[in-house]
Amino acid sequence: MLRTLVRRAHVHKPGFRFPDRKAPKESHTPHPHPAAPSSIVESFDHFQKVFSSGPHFHPEKLQSQSGDNSGSKGSGLLGDVDMQGREVAEDVHLLPERFWRTPALQFSDEEIEAVMSGGAN
Repeated sequence: MLRTLVRRAHVHKPGFRFPDRKAPKESHTPHPHPAAPSSIVESFDHFQKVFSSGPHFHPEKLQSQSGDNSGSKGSGLLGDVDMQGREVAEDVHLLPERFWRTPALQFSDEEIEAVMSGGAN
């Protein structure tokens, strides 16, 4: 009979525990990772300021301050690239053939057949 009581007591234990609402909460203040290099730890305050004031990819914040949207400036990674007067290809097939051989543009016979038949195979 003792074995049955032990088994029943074990069965009725919940498999999970709810978080203790009275336990002290951990602070969620941003901080660098404990294993981060010392240079990152020292400049973390500067990172927070830049991050909080950054554009975060909002289109209105990404536009230049002067309002010049002619596209004459390249990305910051490439430096200043003058795109004024350069041709832009509307279709990839207007480019030289070496650009046609990209994996995204190479279709198998099955894919072509599925498109040509309307996909009703």
